[in-house]
Amino acid sequence: MKTSLLKTMCALLLALWITGAAAVADAAEGGVQHESKAAVLGQLKLLQGTDRGYELDQTFTRAQGAAMLLRLFGWETAAAGTQGLASPFTDVPAEHWAAKSIAFAYEKTLVHGITNDTFAPDASMTGAQFMALTLRALGYAEAEPQQASQLAAASGLLSAVDAERIAQAAVFRRDDMVAVAYGAIQTRLKGSERTLLQKLVEEDKAVSADDAAASRLYNKPEAAADPLNRIEAALEEALK
Repeated sequence: MKTSLLKTMCALLLALWITGAAAVADAAEGGVQHESKAAVLGQLKLLQGTDRGYELDQTFTRAQGAAMLLRLFGWETAAAGTQGLASPFTDVPAEHWAAKSIAFAYEKTLVHGITNDTFAPDASMTGAQFMALTLRALGYAEAEPQQASQLAAASGLLSAVDAERIAQAAVFRRDDMVAVAYGAIQTRLKGSERTLLQKLVEEDKAVSADDAAASRLYNKPEAAADPLNRIEAALEEALK
């Protein structure tokens, strides 16, 4: 009886180990793990897909990184409406699809070139680079790819394990971009008590309060907590 029980326990432990190892290998080889997070970002209008879905197994270019950053932080419309704003990058002509996004992000000192006058828009973006962009937009102007994983963990953007894994990954895929973006909307802006999602809803009006509440990452402020609502209620009471 004891021998049989021991064999059963060993078999279960082996199965768990194999499952865990497979999951780690899957992540290392680019397996998709963040579909649900992508769905939330899509619901918030912060992530766009194609007719093939979000294509989370695909790689991510530096131009796409700049465009995604602006969408994530509510600057996409402002960037599209700019006139006469240009970056110093000779490999990003005005007709490039991401020219305005790159110029806008450069103006805000969020993106850097690979040299003083080249950006390499179609080169693959690394996880460390995208974390650095995201951290700069959150207010960490000092963020650079070399220390992005440590700063991502310290700021609460990602867990230390996930930040290091993404920074060291040989290939940065949209799946990990989603993990960074999802972490960003829940992260407090530097020097503020508000998260990025709260800012997008309450200040920028880039995300609707209903969509944010439906994501379960945001709680609508109580109406009674709004001073204007209290004044209105007092006036209504006085006029009765």
